[in-house]
Amino acid sequence: MTYYQKPNDDGMKNLTLIALFFAIAVGTFAQSERSTDFGGIISAEAEVGLRGPFGLSVEEELRFDNNFTQFDRWLNSVGMDYNCLHNRMNIGLTADYIRRHNNQGYYENRGRLGLQATYSESYRQFKFQVRSKIIGTFFDERTGEHRVNPKLYWRNRLKVSYQPMNSRWKYALSTELFWLTNDPKGSYVDNLRTVFSVDYRLARQYTLSAFARMDNDLQVKEPVDRFYLGFTLKAKY
Repeated sequence: MTYYQKPNDDGMKNLTLIALFFAIAVGTFAQSERSTDFGGIISAEAEVGLRGPFGLSVEEELRFDNNFTQFDRWLNSVGMDYNCLHNRMNIGLTADYIRRHNNQGYYENRGRLGLQATYSESYRQFKFQVRSKIIGTFFDERTGEHRVNPKLYWRNRLKVSYQPMNSRWKYALSTELFWLTNDPKGSYVDNLRTVFSVDYRLARQYTLSAFARMDNDLQVKEPVDRFYLGFTLKAKY
């Protein structure tokens, strides 16, 4: 006897969760006097384990804004990681090259260096992660004057993820504060980032991540709330 098996619709449910988070986030801020923008992000990441506790990572990212109509940024990143405390602590260095569309309407080259420390703890199917990161962005003065160069940020992120037992799916919610530390007018928090993501393990080494991201300007003259939808292909060797 043949039985009908209901198709697995977890993928559609998870995409619906992302759309719901995106709609709630947009609805929360759309009624304010702040400007609103929408965009998309496509990226790929790869991690390679080296000898001992060391690892190497690379990333490529394309970002669009202005309601998905303008190419905003191309990012190339390479990093070196060191794991310790039984893999609960990760210390990393990153170097980025960025081609970015600026406020004057043209593209400029930027360089960025970062130092970060991440600590994580797991409880059953939950994982709690705290990351502190110092980033310096260097601007090309040949393409225009910059009031702060380099621009130094101290970023702090709290992330909670959940993966059901024996499941290919993983869910995560994170929030991150951006603290500008070297502005001549004083140091202050100027951005809040919130990300909701759903990961699906395609194979042992490959994962596809879909996410909704909200960037909210804080304590600036012309604040903008930016909402992004994106996909990231991750590989780990």
